[in-house]
Amino acid sequence: MSKNCILCKSSKNKVIFEEFGIDILQCVNCGHVFSTYERRQDYEGYFGSGIINATDDFFWADEAHRLMYDDFCRRFIVGTKEGRRLLDVGCGLGFFVKRISNFPKWDVFGYEISPAAVDFAKNKLGLKNIFCGKVEDSNFKKQSFDIITLWDVIEHIPDSSPLLSYLHSILKNDGILFMHTPNVKVMLPMAKLTKLLFGMKRNLHYLEAKDHMNLYSVKTIRMLLQNSGFNKVAFIHLSPIQSVAGSKSKYLRFIKNLYVVFSRLLWTMTFGRINMDNLFVVAGK
Repeated sequence: MSKNCILCKSSKNKVIFEEFGIDILQCVNCGHVFSTYERRQDYEGYFGSGIINATDDFFWADEAHRLMYDDFCRRFIVGTKEGRRLLDVGCGLGFFVKRISNFPKWDVFGYEISPAAVDFAKNKLGLKNIFCGKVEDSNFKKQSFDIITLWDVIEHIPDSSPLLSYLHSILKNDGILFMHTPNVKVMLPMAKLTKLLFGMKRNLHYLEAKDHMNLYSVKTIRMLLQNSGFNKVAFIHLSPIQSVAGSKSKYLRFIKNLYVVFSRLLWTMTFGRINMDNLFVVAGK
């Protein structure tokens, strides 16, 4: 099945991976990688439809992300002046919003399309400024946020241009848009190696073709942001998620952190030309 590239609109592409009958395509023109799986733009079923119980295991959403969130706070939150505002788009269960809420100088808001996740954030975490629905329908005032974050969100959206255009309008002129997303330059070789060694097995991690509609590289995520008016695009490094595919294995965590050290050294040695880490993107107007 063929689809047009969301970045350059070209219809010329090639199959570069196949996952449980779903083709992953690469645009021949610009190199963007995307899934052929058909998912509606405003899919809200990622967290399911029922109430999320307090007895559920939230290791991945909470504990595994703590070091990464702490790094973010040290870089962007600590020591800032009063009256700052942050919006977390696709805030999920609300653990990042809760973390930023500990800083009294910040007014924090979260938007999430999943009713079940919003219910958890409000009733289990006690968060008040969490809203359910599309952030594009929020009617926030233009240029009203200092920081807008999207943690592992952008890859799930079939066409993120309308969202990014809206976020551009509500971001202050000196504000920053921050995104964390997988790096296709890392994920694709790992998926191919896993498939080569073990074949296709339901319990193994590949490219998540039914959830990850778009997989970005340094080049293509820069294109995406520039298409929506973000002219200042840079890449940083934060601590990684302390888990591999949801596993609690300390051994896998050690291997992952060792790899991240290597990727940062490679980034430094190549003067920022080779990024083999996840993409931590900072963009401005």
